[in-house]
Amino acid sequence: MKQTNLRLSYEQEKKLVKYALERVEQLKEDNRERIENDKVSWKAYHNDRTDRVGYDGIFNQSNLSVPMTSLVVDHFMARAEDEITGTSPYFKFEAQGAADIDMAEAFDKYFNWKLEDKAETRERLEESYLHLFIQRALVLKSTYKEDVSTWYDYERNGLFNNMTGQFEEIPGEGPIIEGESQFIPEMNPMTGESELRLATDPSFVMTPGVHQFQPLPQGVPTQQVKYKGPRSEVVDSDRFLCPSNAESVDDADIVVELYDKDLRWVKEMFLEREWCSFGDFYNLVNKDANPRSPIEKNEERTENLDFDNEENPSVQILECWMKRDVLGTGTPQEFCVFIDPETKKPIYYEFVAKLTPDNKVPYTAVSIGRERNKWCGRSLPERISSFQEYVDKQFNSQSYRNELAANPVVGVNPQAVEDEPEDVELHAGKIFELKDQYGIDDFLQFSAIPNVDIKTQELIDFVFGIVQLWLGVSNMAQGDYQALAPANTATGVEATLREASKIGRRWMRRIVRGFEEHLTKLVQVAMATMDEEEVFEYMEGDVRAFGVMTPEAIRDIGINVRVMLSQDQGQRAIEKANLALQTQERYFQSPPEMRPFMRPMLKRILDAMGFEKTDELLPQEAPPDPKTEAEIAKMLGDNAAQGESPAPTDGVAAATAGMGNSNPQGMNQYQQ
Repeated sequence: MKQTNLRLSYEQEKKLVKYALERVEQLKEDNRERIENDKVSWKAYHNDRTDRVGYDGIFNQSNLSVPMTSLVVDHFMARAEDEITGTSPYFKFEAQGAADIDMAEAFDKYFNWKLEDKAETRERLEESYLHLFIQRALVLKSTYKEDVSTWYDYERNGLFNNMTGQFEEIPGEGPIIEGESQFIPEMNPMTGESELRLATDPSFVMTPGVHQFQPLPQGVPTQQVKYKGPRSEVVDSDRFLCPSNAESVDDADIVVELYDKDLRWVKEMFLEREWCSFGDFYNLVNKDANPRSPIEKNEERTENLDFDNEENPSVQILECWMKRDVLGTGTPQEFCVFIDPETKKPIYYEFVAKLTPDNKVPYTAVSIGRERNKWCGRSLPERISSFQEYVDKQFNSQSYRNELAANPVVGVNPQAVEDEPEDVELHAGKIFELKDQYGIDDFLQFSAIPNVDIKTQELIDFVFGIVQLWLGVSNMAQGDYQALAPANTATGVEATLREASKIGRRWMRRIVRGFEEHLTKLVQVAMATMDEEEVFEYMEGDVRAFGVMTPEAIRDIGINVRVMLSQDQGQRAIEKANLALQTQERYFQSPPEMRPFMRPMLKRILDAMGFEKTDELLPQEAPPDPKTEAEIAKMLGDNAAQGESPAPTDGVAAATAGMGNSNPQGMNQYQQ
């Protein structure tokens, strides 16, 4: 039976449920604008703008959405995936002390296997990019999941006692199964004979002739653990409620998640109280197997589960993480309560400290455009919505004008025709007999639509150019929809991207901080729920190796998880190394007499780039430049062949002798 540390009386529980349900209704109104705007943003991304057809305007005649929003969102989504989770590993551990370094390396191997290979965290994070750039905020939840498969195996045998006619069972363990239970031979000190004793219970002895393995009539209940550990979840926008004026979800006095669960889940979670048992709750539950939470996912459902109403009814759940004084102590308590809004009965409640390892809510909200002192802000589609509407209006106006030009308004004068028909039908090859005093222009007149396509195209190109310049959504591979001067040359495109990418880098840093917090929660869940040793595999170079992680090894170890930018971090390291190589090359190619004067400034350059041990990178006794030595050796060899002895030089003159190239001696007019 489920237990709790939050002990409430009947009156306290009733008062809590009443407050929670009323607060949820207020939160729905508070979050309505955010949820509705997120729905519009999703439709804009999918180029579905049926919502504007009803308005009196051009969209009643032509309603094609130019995929500018899709272009911008896909650009940043692909960029984030490439820079953050593009390579493996995309996160690593930092030890807080020198004694934890070896353990941090072991954690790297274990959690990369646990979170990436088993929990499929990377797939969830890459799925979240779409939510991140379309919605006002991405909400991630760290949970614990057990995926266990249970079946009855009739092909396995149990230990049968021929004397009692029953199968042997060990209290707390069940029947003794052939192949699973281990027997150890031991010498009986009384008889001096060898006996087979059960390894888990040495008091049990298997006696030949008395015991034998036989098939169990009811089968052997067998379980296989597919996965057990932390799991990352992406919470839909309309399933999450948080006060809009809260600075973060951790600071909010209430956070609510809406979802549906079956009655089996409720039975496992239900907290038995004196005034309410599970049987009482079952009688109150609405026997309907269809999910009924007021979310868009349920509204779009086409499957009908009425046939399963009695066997597996569905229950609405409000998961409320609250800060409120429910015990009357004068100090707010932090707790979580699961409520069925239909029956208005709580299913379970407990302190936050007992439910999460970090004593915080399990949610992480990430927003690229957070507004001042708020946990979310305007989404990317909302930022460019005015540009999107303008481009759509111009494009559809141009499209409708072209349609009118292809099907013009025709004016007809039937009196110009001999038979003066009431209805004039026009088609290819049609012949009309005109009266003598009339010409064809007197019979038919076509209304010409003004041709402003070039001007309209220039306006569309200009808006696209502004958006590309603002967000840096342009590259030489895709080309440019517009041909503004800064974007039709390689240098212009490179300069535009370099400046505009600063916005993207700021957004990437916000994403990294959010992912870092979420991954930390997942690691803490794994550490808190690990109850037995686990064998994992990792790559040691090109060799696949195996390791073992035990609960004792990860208990009370101070480790912080940090997201490591993969592609972006590697590119920056390459660029920094190239700059260091250029600095070294400049140092080694300079004349030996000039090196002591150049070395302090070159060391400052390496220090500014973050390199350590710059004395080893720029040694004082640097070897001479091989190219210069080869030129000097060739010069000495030529002089020796002509019978001349080289005069001693100070080195500087020899170095400057090759500066000119206007004569064979290497001297220019200023040296002569």
